[in-house]
Amino acid sequence: MSGSEAPLHTVEVAVPVPLRQAFHYRLRPGDVGRAVPGARVLVQFARRALVGYVVAVDTPAPPDVKLAAVRELLDPPDAPTFDGPLLRLLLWMADYYRAPVGEVLRAAHPAGINAKGVPGLALTAAGRAAHEPGATGQSLAWLARQGGEGPLEAIEPPLNAGQVTRLLDAGLVVRASVLAAPRVDVRTERAVRAVAPAPVEPRGPGGRPLKRDEIHAWLVGKGAVLASEVREAFPNATGHLKQLIDEGAVAEEAVEVLRDPFFGEPVARDTPPALNAGQQRAVAAIAGDGFKAFLLHGVTGSGKTEVYLHAIERALAAGRGALVLVPEIALTPQLVRRFRARLGDAIAVLHSGLSDGARFDQWRRLKRGEVRVAIGARSALFAPVPDLGLIVVDEAHDGSYKQGEGVRYHARDMALVRGLRQGARVVLGTATPSLETELNVQRGKLARLALTERPTGATLPTVHIVDLRVHRPPEDDAPFLSRPLRDALAETLAKGEQAILFLNKRGYASAVHCEGCGFVLECDACDVAMTWHARRQHLRCHYCDRIRPRPPACPSCGADRLAPVGRGTEKVEDALRGLFPQARIGRMDRDVITTTRALRTLLTQIRKREIDILVGTQMVTKGHDFPGVTLVGVLAADAGLNFPDFRAAERTFQLLTQVAGRAGRADKPGRVLVQTYDPAVPALEALVDHDHARFATVELPRRQLMGYPPFTYAAQVRVDGKNARAVEALAKRLGHAAARAGANTGGTRLQGPAPLPLAVLRDRVRWGLLLTAERRDRLRTLLDAIEAATPERPGDLRVVVDVDPQDFL
Repeated sequence: MSGSEAPLHTVEVAVPVPLRQAFHYRLRPGDVGRAVPGARVLVQFARRALVGYVVAVDTPAPPDVKLAAVRELLDPPDAPTFDGPLLRLLLWMADYYRAPVGEVLRAAHPAGINAKGVPGLALTAAGRAAHEPGATGQSLAWLARQGGEGPLEAIEPPLNAGQVTRLLDAGLVVRASVLAAPRVDVRTERAVRAVAPAPVEPRGPGGRPLKRDEIHAWLVGKGAVLASEVREAFPNATGHLKQLIDEGAVAEEAVEVLRDPFFGEPVARDTPPALNAGQQRAVAAIAGDGFKAFLLHGVTGSGKTEVYLHAIERALAAGRGALVLVPEIALTPQLVRRFRARLGDAIAVLHSGLSDGARFDQWRRLKRGEVRVAIGARSALFAPVPDLGLIVVDEAHDGSYKQGEGVRYHARDMALVRGLRQGARVVLGTATPSLETELNVQRGKLARLALTERPTGATLPTVHIVDLRVHRPPEDDAPFLSRPLRDALAETLAKGEQAILFLNKRGYASAVHCEGCGFVLECDACDVAMTWHARRQHLRCHYCDRIRPRPPACPSCGADRLAPVGRGTEKVEDALRGLFPQARIGRMDRDVITTTRALRTLLTQIRKREIDILVGTQMVTKGHDFPGVTLVGVLAADAGLNFPDFRAAERTFQLLTQVAGRAGRADKPGRVLVQTYDPAVPALEALVDHDHARFATVELPRRQLMGYPPFTYAAQVRVDGKNARAVEALAKRLGHAAARAGANTGGTRLQGPAPLPLAVLRDRVRWGLLLTAERRDRLRTLLDAIEAATPERPGDLRVVVDVDPQDFL
């Protein structure tokens, strides 16, 4: 650099593309000192305009590379999108999960707030000077008014393909990537404010005040008031307001209006109940500063939420913030209602049931420090809670905390990492800890806080195993309802109590087959049978969501002998209406609960005793509190045990323990009937006594013997594509790379490559490799080798690395 040249100032920018690296850009002189880590910037990447994120400033750039300049800084230097601690967490997470850093950062803030690069046109010098006639000339003039460029789809009047080609050939425009406005922005409404004193003397005829003077006097001292509120208080106020504004007595302005995250639902404040001894010990242990992690291990209905509330109140009193995670939206309304009853509306709610705009409002409230408590599902992990002092992970065993697409992070694990990095207490609350959590307790990484009693005095429900080898299914339209379960339902209804029936399969029938040749109707895009939905009269694939009508005859043999086989929640609901015609039947599954409003309506009906029997999938197991439920029936306990997954027994025990816990939570005892063909399974034997320790004592040694987590670290590598031979070839190439890097030596193991259990999904052939290692650094070495062997441009093929996988299908 010569003495006359200004020093080069650079930033590293992570852009949302599928590449595991950041890119250097130079700063324009006026932006030096204003670009800070965590801030959003507008950059040109290849031929696209993209919003990226500064991850480092003034780091050495690659030599002999001409750097593009940052086009625009989008965040002020004192308010970057991500503060230092959160940015460092996200960068660590991108490295740990081997995910593209730009995509990690984009996923960590509200959707829709970034401008998006779209195809557009930009005027050339000739185009600016041109005087085109007609509509084409008007379009060029529109571009000039926009600063010389604009999105192709927004140009007025619109240009057809021929007109665009002619303008390009004439050199009047060039193709460009331009920014479309963000999909989400701050919502504002018109407001008015009194800026002069109201008249003292009445100015109307007969000594009466003028209407506009009444409005003026009403506005004085109120600050900015929404014009809509003025019109509510004073009908026909629009004209009077205009007069007041014209006179200079009232000024108008735009004010920010928050979108309601509570859907207008009022909640009365509650009175905190007295804590029992176990709850008091837990709250006392959680209190304090600095990182410490706890397992709040409480039986179902043991009052874990009350512990959370007391711990949060202590954190707030100490000037700290709190973050509460729930596994999915089904739990959010219930928990939010409890928290509002205790803490009021000074909480931020973040979940997918809200509009993008409402989530943006909640995120900004946290960012500005207006609220210090956030509640939400998995992605709320990244909420900008000020001075974070406490993180609660409710139902911490739930598999929904693991992201299945995109950035495949586990929110439970990242909550522990965030707590460690920000000096916060972390509480994992559950009745059925994962075996990873259980082993961490045994190794001293988490402290167990036990809640062994229900604070209401209610006892745990009694669990009865219904051996279907003995109690043969009735020969009628409902063979899935054994005689003992039918008798229990009749008794429960006679007492005016409520029941839940659990079957983790939605739809009417799990498949449709031909009784003549055995042909099964499968999805055209996936290697699975399609589910019959009788109400909607269609077949649906529950993996790709493809829908098709039921054919009139068998596509294979032509016989008119197609029949549904198996059962789903829809069929169970219909059968119950036939067996118990006076009972009010409800259903909770994803076919019925399609919106947050539908979920709130159903939960309200259950609380008001407007439903007698609720049939549901695993949605009914998600921590709901139904005081009127005294009976739970599990229709097919064996279904989850036969899955091709080493966690099958653990998941079954967790799921059945959770659904069993819905019974007897108030003053009446509960009972649970579990239908099975194999009563001797350890998971079911432990379920009878609500004995998680017994289950863990059996399952942990089995995992250790087999070399599976939590005694090893795991990663799955999936290869998929349209061409079966290409997928197989690449999977084997990656397997060879892992073998050359030392797989199957030094405490490592490679399983595969082989077709996955779901060998075809969404028209793509799928192969997989499973890597396990006793040491994490050895696992990273194998993954590095696989990454090095992956083609830079694999074409249609896709390689996905899933660190700490939860799903092996």
